[in-house]
Amino acid sequence: MKKVLLLLTLAIVLLSAVSMHGMETKFKMELWNRYTADIVDRTIEESQFALKRGYFRLEPEFTDNIKGRFNLDFFSDEDGLDGAGLKLKYAYLDFNKLLPIPESKVTFGLMKNYFGTIYTWDYTTIDKDPSDKYKVISSTDYGLGYYALIPGGFGEYSLQMSNGEGYKKTGGDVDINPAFIGNLRVIPIPGITVGGSVYYTQKGLLNSDELLTAGDTTVMAAAGLAKISFGPLSLIGEYLMKNIDSDGAYAYMGMGSFSMGKISGFDMDIVARYDKSDPDKDTADDGSQMILGGINYYILRASKNSPAVWLQANYSRTMYEDATIDDVDEIALQLRWVFSHTIN
Repeated sequence: MKKVLLLLTLAIVLLSAVSMHGMETKFKMELWNRYTADIVDRTIEESQFALKRGYFRLEPEFTDNIKGRFNLDFFSDEDGLDGAGLKLKYAYLDFNKLLPIPESKVTFGLMKNYFGTIYTWDYTTIDKDPSDKYKVISSTDYGLGYYALIPGGFGEYSLQMSNGEGYKKTGGDVDINPAFIGNLRVIPIPGITVGGSVYYTQKGLLNSDELLTAGDTTVMAAAGLAKISFGPLSLIGEYLMKNIDSDGAYAYMGMGSFSMGKISGFDMDIVARYDKSDPDKDTADDGSQMILGGINYYILRASKNSPAVWLQANYSRTMYEDATIDDVDEIALQLRWVFSHTIN
């Protein structure tokens, strides 16, 4: 808990410092209060209320072309030692127009991984993005990236070099092999998006002196996605694969949402999702499937019509190919609320 208070204090001091120098700085807080019940064979195995996530974000704007983002991610501590856990999720600067390419930027620091759907995932369902859930790739990492829009509104593309270990590891936990990511999304006509991503790295191994060295373990991952959005209906499909040397894994997701608010005065979305995953294609009966249904009810919206307070309710069932593992039903209720302010 002391770490949480210390870092929050430092963030507030930083906010005060930048505001005194005439910069525009936006700060934002988002909180996820959640109740979860896991049911196995009609018996409740787990039932708890928790703060599953809290975001504290600072977005300083030094000039029109230099902007930053700093995020703390805190949550109810599951081991019960400190009462709260803490992670640094974002810490980067964007340099717009650094290169003579229109609508481009160079990013340095702890930033998004532009891979599949993970960098635009807005938790339409309470459940995680498939890349995150099935351990394909971390959502953020330390590195250097280039991002640009395709002229004419036809999409976007990006290139990145990063540590490859994700945002939870630094220092001695990082090997000497960088990871590389390429991403492309194309919008051939408004309402339709297709795209793909590739990821490559080599994993280092611990030697006799317990130092991370260059290894020969090759990790490759790829994602393909398609999205259709017309009126109140949105459909998205994603396929993921990951190979660690000769060991292969895959997962795919199909998700649809229907916005009742676009056709009536009742501001609610209806959501359905299906996942299938196989962590090892060479091992029989180790895969799983998940079906999910839910609603997002928007209680209050901010001045720019973005959600400010909304309730999410999800019911899901996870079914395992291994007959010795029981299906798991999960009921999740989550109250999300956001507030922000800009200081000039």
